[in-house]
Formats: sequence, C-alpha cells, structure tokens
Amino acid sequence: MNIGICHDKESKGEFYYSPLFEMVASLHVLTKPEHHLERLKWMEKVHEEVPEELLAEIRSLSQLTNEWLIVMDFAHANPYVELSIPDALNELEELGLPRWNKVFSPYDKSVDKEERNRIIRVMRSYYEVIFQYEIAFLQPFLIRTLKRELEDCKREGLLLRLNKYHERLKVDGSELVFYKNKEYRYEINHINKIMITASTFISPHLLMHEERDTVYVTMLVAVEERKNIVPLELILLMKALGDETRLKILHEIRKKPSSTQSLARKLTLTEAGISKHLKMLHEAGLVNKERRGNYILYEINKVAIDFIPYTLYEYIM
Repeated sequence: MNIGICHDKESKGEFYYSPLFEMVASLHVLTKPEHHLERLKWMEKVHEEVPEELLAEIRSLSQLTNEWLIVMDFAHANPYVELSIPDALNELEELGLPRWNKVFSPYDKSVDKEERNRIIRVMRSYYEVIFQYEIAFLQPFLIRTLKRELEDCKREGLLLRLNKYHERLKVDGSELVFYKNKEYRYEINHINKIMITASTFISPHLLMHEERDTVYVTMLVAVEERKNIVPLELILLMKALGDETRLKILHEIRKKPSSTQSLARKLTLTEAGISKHLKMLHEAGLVNKERRGNYILYEINKVAIDFIPYTLYEYIM
C-alpha cells in the first residue's frame, strides 16, 4: 500500500506498508527470539497459542530462508505489497520456480518445488493460526504511524528524518551510511528513491538493502516496553572471547581449518582442553565444524567475527 511521497532536494522518499512484510518479519523474530527482546510478551503469547509442531517447522526453515529474510524480499515488491496476506500467499504459490530462485540466488541459495510449497504451507498455517488476528490490530496502527511519519518528513525534510530512525543510520554529507558489520555507504545523488516502511518486529535489526538505484529502510515502531535483559548470544560471545587460549585458537584457524589434534600440538595443550575451548567457541557461533574422514575440522566463522562490534553495540546503544 502506497502511503505517500516526500521530496527533499534531489532525493525522494516513498512511504509504503506491506502486511506480508510484517508477517515475515514476525517469522524472523520467531527464529531468533533471543535477538528481539522488544517482543518478549508477544513471543510468550505465541508459544502458548501456536502448536509446537508449527513452531518447529518455522525454525526448521530458518537455514533455507536465511532466517526468513529472503522471503521478506518478496514483500517489498509488486504485486505483494498491495495485497492482503492470503492473496499474497496465493500469488507466491503461483509464482514459478525461476522467479523464486531469482530472489534466492543473491544469497547463494535455491529452492525446489517441494521446498517452495513447504514454505507457502507453513506461512499459510501460521497466518490462519495466529497472525490474522495480529495483523487486524497492527495494520491500522502501522498505517497511521507511517502517515504521521510522512507528514513529519514533509515538515523536517527526508534526510533529517532518516537521521532519527536508528543510531546506526546516518546522513553524512553526500552519503547515506549504515553501520553494521561494516560501513555500507550509498551516494545520495545516486539514489533515485528511498523506500521507507515500518515494523513492530524488526529490531534491533535495521533492514536495509540496495536494488539498483533504490534503498529500502525499515524503522521500528515499539509496541512493548523493552526489558533490560542481556541477550544470551552476547553473553556466550563475551565468555568465548574472554580467554587467552580461545583467542589463540581463533588466530590459528583464521586461514585454514584445523583439527583438535593439530591445535593441541601447536598450542602445547591436551586434546581434552582444546575440545573444551572449541565447544565454547562453537556455542558462541565463532567457529564452524565439519567432519572430514576420521577428523572434525574447525574453521573460523568470518561473518560472526565481522559482527562482533555490531552485536555489542546494538545491546549497549
């Protein structure tokens, strides 16, 4: 649903609302509940009302869908942004596999017919069991919020409003800068339009991706009071990093995978001791492991390493 347009010099902001986007955002939250403390009450409600088998299916599709973020890309595009959730699901069901995989391919993933049908089936079940009642309340609320934001944008200017959406999104001179695992910079004069929507679910993430000359930004609309709870993943991360030996292990495997035996020899420690350290690093998501023949090889998770500053910053800030 198109809400309206805000012009600022050579930039154009288009405000829109997509019910499908909000539902897929909620599916993402269910796969990473420890990462979304603003929605604790809602998650407690879901666990009471949604069958455990359905929740298990939602989480089991996490790897295929990149925690549902790939499916979220459909929700930004026509015709899905203009449709109710049931109609959007019907359209997605009719969409051919080549079009599905065009969306999945930038993530180095693909789906077959059975996987596509399973994704649709799980989404439809989830909508019918609980989300149709959620969206009945959220839809008018989000539309009103976006309309107010559009008016504020027209009064204050698009670029000034963007500076207020999130601590990690800044307009820096001629660039739009997004801080996450690294700095993402977009030349403002190269951006044709900035698509802005709102969600009650996507936080602490700031979803932002570039499609040709268009940038998509999602701002959080808080509906629950955030409890001051430290995410478990942050606790595990800090514990894993707070040890000299574990830091040495990460340094050793930075270039190529190593076995427990190899690391024990290099660091002059027992295999049992190395295994204990590797277990903590694996639980924190800092290393991946893979069996090759008689050995299990451990390699550094470079993406997780890149995200260490972001993971700490998003909780503190």
